[in-house]
Amino acid sequence: MESRRKLWLWAAAPLVLGAACVTVNIYFPAAKVEEAAKQIVEEVYRDTGEKPQTRVVPVRGAGGWAAWLGPRAAHAEDAATVSNAAIRALKDQITQRHAQLGPYYKQGQVGIDRDGYLEVRDTGGLGLPQVANLKRLVEADNAARRQLYQEVARALNLQPEQVGQVQEIFAREWRDKAQAGWWVQDDAGAWKKR
Repeated sequence: MESRRKLWLWAAAPLVLGAACVTVNIYFPAAKVEEAAKQIVEEVYRDTGEKPQTRVVPVRGAGGWAAWLGPRAAHAEDAATVSNAAIRALKDQITQRHAQLGPYYKQGQVGIDRDGYLEVRDTGGLGLPQVANLKRLVEADNAARRQLYQEVARALNLQPEQVGQVQEIFAREWRDKAQAGWWVQDDAGAWKKR
């Protein structure tokens, strides 16, 4: 009787263990990350740090003054937008540094690597203070980018291991939206001028 019980337990063990193993698929909202990356990268690349001037355009026609009194179009943040205070602060930091890095991009001294980070490519023609400044800017920008990817993942309630997927999407955007004349690294690791 005792041996039958042991035999039964040994026979049932794989079934019990097999039922306990569950495959968990972790959802990754690629479309939301792509939209966030597109929006952030476009804002960084186009923003020069200057506030746009507003211009009042007079409304002409029979109901011009009535239109001024009537309802106006509301501009609210899209519900699908991935943003919070930390993401906006990091984007602002990257944007400010981007303006300082502009000449280095144009001269080919800094490029965008395949992982979406900046890399010092050539320091020829730069004095020691300029080289130190360039390296400081690149290190600070890369640190902000790393934090940005983590914050986007956090805003979307992603798992820590999914930050790499966020980074891949941002890397593609940084490289694809780079201006003509900038150096970018392709997926194979070769540098090319856009």
